[in-house]
Amino acid sequence: MEARTFAGIMKVIPTFVSNRADLALCLLMVTVSVAVPAVAQTGSAQLSISMKVQSSITLVFNNSASVGSQGFCPLGNAGSNAATLDLGSASYNGGDSLGCILFSQQGNFYHVDSVFDVLVTKSNTSSSSYQLAAEISSVPPANVQWRLNQILLSTVFTVLQSANNYGQPVSETLDVRVRNDVPAQILQETITFLATAN
Repeated sequence: MEARTFAGIMKVIPTFVSNRADLALCLLMVTVSVAVPAVAQTGSAQLSISMKVQSSITLVFNNSASVGSQGFCPLGNAGSNAATLDLGSASYNGGDSLGCILFSQQGNFYHVDSVFDVLVTKSNTSSSSYQLAAEISSVPPANVQWRLNQILLSTVFTVLQSANNYGQPVSETLDVRVRNDVPAQILQETITFLATAN
């Protein structure tokens, strides 16, 4: 009888121990479940950005404040960087067909003059002034000269001013000189202006 009781006790103890382990495991699982709070998942990434700030200067042609009076003809497309200037029809003895032209004779040459403004502005640059140069697009006919501010132009850039201030209009006088024996023809020229930051 004692052996059975012992055997029965032996059966009860492993069952009890097994139950304690299950209970401990269950409590541990509950503890682990309860110990992990509900936190949103996160992730991070980096975006590297580069940008170059470009300095620039712009040049536009404007009418002079005296436009319309003699020596100050209006520009076509004023306020842009692609303006036009009509100098009318001229001859040594007949003068010029436009009242806004300043016409004069000097020796065997006659002069057709008109003034316009050049405005150069800047952005993103520490430059304090700029140099202005100009060139004509093609060699003129014999005995015809294109001048700006009395400076003879050619097909290479010629400096007109070396230290102009930004944002202030600069008056440029275009002077076309034609000798009295130049045959009748249409004189056309494209003058390119170049502003360079100092």
